[in-house]
Amino acid sequence: MLNSGSTEKGKARFRLVGEVKNTLIFPAHELHSSMADSMNPSIAILGLGAIGASIARALYLNRIPFTLLARDQGRLAELNRGFLFTTGRKRVEINSSSGVMKASLISSGETYDRIFLGMKSVHLPESVVAARKLLTPSGKLILLQNGIPLDLLPSASAAFCMDGIVGYNVQIKDGSYYQSNAGHLILGEDGRMPDKDLKLALEPHLPVILTDNAKGFRWNKLAINCVINGLGAISGEPLGPIFGNKHGRELAIQLLEETGSVIKAMGVHEEIVPGGISVFKFGRGGWPRIVQHSVLRALGLKYRQIKTSMLQDIENHRPTEVRSIHGAVLDAARKVNVAVPRMKAVVETIGYIEKGEMSPYPGLLSELAKA
Repeated sequence: MLNSGSTEKGKARFRLVGEVKNTLIFPAHELHSSMADSMNPSIAILGLGAIGASIARALYLNRIPFTLLARDQGRLAELNRGFLFTTGRKRVEINSSSGVMKASLISSGETYDRIFLGMKSVHLPESVVAARKLLTPSGKLILLQNGIPLDLLPSASAAFCMDGIVGYNVQIKDGSYYQSNAGHLILGEDGRMPDKDLKLALEPHLPVILTDNAKGFRWNKLAINCVINGLGAISGEPLGPIFGNKHGRELAIQLLEETGSVIKAMGVHEEIVPGGISVFKFGRGGWPRIVQHSVLRALGLKYRQIKTSMLQDIENHRPTEVRSIHGAVLDAARKVNVAVPRMKAVVETIGYIEKGEMSPYPGLLSELAKA
């Protein structure tokens, strides 16, 4: 259920497809074609970062036509060159020569039934305005951002937006997008079950869950994101050393407990992202403390090499998504009058690190856990 945020600028670090050897290429005639001749929605992706690339991979392998949208000619040229996506030992080249994928300028005037938005939260409001103009009358925008992206938009936007909660991790590794763990994409609309069209288009290469309680899944995922992204950013370490550190585990438990208090006060019914854990298993009233520590230690061993997207942002001197992820909890806590001192301390610390007034180091886990 771990995921890495996407960025359109990340593509600049890739080698061209033709320069990478030992690549598994799927010609069009070898791709899965069970849906190729059925009625499908027209699909586009705006913001081809890590998560957008995972959507493209599933569509490509199912031979479902899709369009990658670019804002300018330079980005259009990059998208036309294609990209690589790795899962396990399989590396797939995704490009326009298959006839499945194409790239187009956002200004082309083409319209689509479904547009996945994969940019970071800070760029979401302006991207929704641009993408809305490209929707068919009954079209939907699918929001793949961390945090609570619908809260960043005017309430009227909910009518044409669909929540997309990502339950897996994708990073950049060896010139390729790399999905390090299996997981689901959870799709839900505002209190009702969405249509099955995207589930049919993406499976089996990307398992999809349809829900009428996207908010419950969102908050479960948000709680975990606050822990792994926050502790990664302040410690400067991947998940293995973080959860191998008793202070890191204790701080994680404290953050989960605070977020659980907010979820309870809001009256949100928590849904558990597949492969995840209920927030309410941690803190007082949850599992015995020794079990809580044991579970986090096991998660650290399983995902020991994963560097979170927030830590990658800090290492590359980019603004983090702390205001979208942890800030969403702080905003909700104020509304329901719940104290979240550890969450506030983590946000303040990341703010100092972003401004260059502090550097990440493992000792911060101990300092904040004991504060």
